[in-house]
Amino acid sequence: MKIAIVGAAYTGLAACRYLKQLGHHITVTTTKESRKNELEAVSDKVIVMYGSDEAKMKELLENQDVLILTVAGGMVERDGKTVMDPELYRDSYVGTAASVVSACNSNSSLSRIIFTSSLNAYGDGNGEAEITEETKANPLNPFQEVYIETEKLLNSIGIDTCIFRTGTIHGPGREWKNQLKQLSGQKVPFDGQSDAMIIHRDDVVRAIELAMDKELSGLYNLFNEVKVTKSEFFAAVCDAEKLDHVEWLNLSPGPKNVSNQKIKDAGLNFLDPDAELDAIDLLN
Repeated sequence: MKIAIVGAAYTGLAACRYLKQLGHHITVTTTKESRKNELEAVSDKVIVMYGSDEAKMKELLENQDVLILTVAGGMVERDGKTVMDPELYRDSYVGTAASVVSACNSNSSLSRIIFTSSLNAYGDGNGEAEITEETKANPLNPFQEVYIETEKLLNSIGIDTCIFRTGTIHGPGREWKNQLKQLSGQKVPFDGQSDAMIIHRDDVVRAIELAMDKELSGLYNLFNEVKVTKSEFFAAVCDAEKLDHVEWLNLSPGPKNVSNQKIKDAGLNFLDPDAELDAIDLLN
């Protein structure tokens, strides 16, 4: 199968390696010329491009069977700090989706699109008692709205599209203990009383494989079996690592009592259901 992957910073890179090992023909994109050698070692073709570049997107999608979007972006260095630029963030997601729409309307052999969105798209889920894939999203800020707009654009194409609203992704190189060393004792704007909603990188890759094998389409919540709040989960990690707790400012309510039953019913068995193996590459 010919697969194009847009976004190979973390999850996309793991998907690239894994799917290439399975015998698929992989074309991958990067925004950085400096990463070409790294990506050429694990793919068949590398295109340096921004997702919002319509001409490059048209080139990328020629003769492809599946498009996998694991995009991220919007982070810039300012005054020695890494900060989020809202316009760049929007371009990474909405701009990419718009160029996919344009390329597919022009000419495309694609039979399937797979997009890793975010559970943050639900906003507060309208405060419903349980949040399933049928729950109407209620984005509360521009970053959450970006996910909804991106999903709508992709669903408008008329190609089978599988959207995974993922939890916070962890794994080798993104172990919780190392992430929390950066946040220890600091204030963060998120809702500590919302569900932990986390997922190992390699379980995301396995879900992508499942979507192709079983021809999944529609929306799926994708996170593991940890059933505590963000505050409780990260406090336990901090205690184990002897770190000061994070202070949750709860500036924007997050979703609570979210269900992951649909993806389990589709056949996904988690490699790391309890978030205990984040330092391990589970695909090798």
